[in-house]
Amino acid sequence: MSLLGLPSLAILLTLITSLGFADPQSTVSVGEVGLVLGEAYRQPLGGKKQRLTRGSYIAVGDLISTYSNGHVHVRFVDDALVSVRPNSLLSIERYEYDAASPEDSAVRFNLQEGVTRAISGNAAKAARHRFRLNTPVVAIGVRGTDFVVSTSAATTRALVNEGTIVMAPYSDACSADSLGPCIINALELT
Repeated sequence: MSLLGLPSLAILLTLITSLGFADPQSTVSVGEVGLVLGEAYRQPLGGKKQRLTRGSYIAVGDLISTYSNGHVHVRFVDDALVSVRPNSLLSIERYEYDAASPEDSAVRFNLQEGVTRAISGNAAKAARHRFRLNTPVVAIGVRGTDFVVSTSAATTRALVNEGTIVMAPYSDACSADSLGPCIINALELT
């Protein structure tokens, strides 16, 4: 007979999960959907596609996809706002934010195709050297910003509503796995 009964095992598993030993990509919410129009989905890393509704949570590793009539607003834990427009694919590759030390934050999105608008939250404002939005063509860093990006496999266009962004093509000095703005062959837009 086991030393731990079923109730004790359940309590132990809950404790382990709450202490952060569980897989953070599958359980930790980094954002919440505030608006959904049309068809929009979240697909967790290695999981099944789930239809988004207002109040749905977003986690690291999620791929947000919208159809031709889809539009989603996500409010992140640091008060950042990201709008995913129709016919778009946006993955949440990294989202580390601690309100006690926001300067240690790290955020990386990947807009595979389509259009997104990003309004910087506390993570990007305190640690802009550790914020990145990748597209198939360029890496984008910010300086406390409200901007819109439209991308395809061949082109990326950006409009800055407020602040500054830094766009640079990928190279040996600008890897998609990095954080922050690249400086080689970079273009600063305000």
